[in-house]
Amino acid sequence: MIYFPYFRGRMYDLLALKELCEQKQLSSKIVPIIEPVRDSKELQQTVQTFIDHEQPFSVIANPQVSVYGLNDTKLYPLPDVNNLDFYYPSAILAADFSSDFVKTGKNQQSLLIAKNYELLKAYKGTPVLKAVDKVLIPDVARIHKIVGQQAASLTDPLTFVRHVEDYADLDDEFFEPADWYHQIGNYNGFGDYSMVGHVYFDKGMPSRAIALHLIYVTKDGTLRIHHFVSDSNEKMSGQKDKFFEALRKMIAWCSENIKGLNATPALAELLEYGNHDKFPGLGMVKKLSLMHHLELMNRLLNLDKKS
Repeated sequence: MIYFPYFRGRMYDLLALKELCEQKQLSSKIVPIIEPVRDSKELQQTVQTFIDHEQPFSVIANPQVSVYGLNDTKLYPLPDVNNLDFYYPSAILAADFSSDFVKTGKNQQSLLIAKNYELLKAYKGTPVLKAVDKVLIPDVARIHKIVGQQAASLTDPLTFVRHVEDYADLDDEFFEPADWYHQIGNYNGFGDYSMVGHVYFDKGMPSRAIALHLIYVTKDGTLRIHHFVSDSNEKMSGQKDKFFEALRKMIAWCSENIKGLNATPALAELLEYGNHDKFPGLGMVKKLSLMHHLELMNRLLNLDKKS
C-alpha cells in the first residue's frame, strides 16, 4: 500500500516535508507529491533533502496553480532527478499536458493526476495512458472505469467551510475514505490533501477565528479529524489569544484521548506551546500539524499487521 500525500509546495508544507525526511519519519510507503507554486529555496532544499536520503517523491511537471510554471528560468533550479530510481515523474492531465512529462528513466514509475473526465476520455486507449504506472483520480465511477487497475485514489476528506469558526459545529468527523489498512474500491494506492484541502488560495485569507486540526486513528483503524476553534471571534485582532484558546482545548482533549500511535513527536512539540506565552505563528502551527499527520501515517503503514 502506497500513500501519496499531495502538497501545493507552500513554504511551511515544504519545511514539514524536509524536517520529516531529515528525521527519518517518512518511508518508501509514503511518496509526497509536490505541485510547485513558488520558485523558492525551500523547494530546492526539500528536493535536495529527498535526494540525499533517497526518499521517494514526485514534483508535478506542469503545475496548474500560482506562478511557478510561468517562467522557465529559475532562481532556485531543482536538482536533476532523471536517473533516480526513487523519483516518480508526474504531471496533471490538463490542456498543457505532454507525454514527455511522464517519461520514465530506468526503474522509475510515473504518476498522472487526472480529474477531468472529458480529457481523460480523449486519452482512453492511447499509448501514453497505457504507459503510466498509476493514475490518481477522484472517487468517480466513470473516471475509474477508464483508468481501471492503474487507479489510485486522490481524495479530499477535509470538509470545506466558508468561515473557520464553522469548524466548531463539526467538532469531530470521519477523515479518510480510503482506509490505510485495506484498499477499498479496487484502487491501487491512495492519496489526499491532508488537512490543507484541495482548494488553493494564493494568499492566506484573514479570519476572525483560529482553528487547530488533529488527525488521529481510532481503535478500529478509522482515521478521524478533530477541530479546536477559538472563542473570541468577534473581531479580527487578537491572534495570539485566539491561538491559545484553541490550544488549551486541544491540550485538554489530547490528555484524555491521545496515546500510543497518535502521540507523535510533532504533536508533542505543538502541545508544548501551552507551557509558554509565545505565539509561534500560524505557519509553524500548520507545519507541526502536517508533520503529525505524516508521522502517524508512517507509523500506521509500517505496522506489522500479523502482530
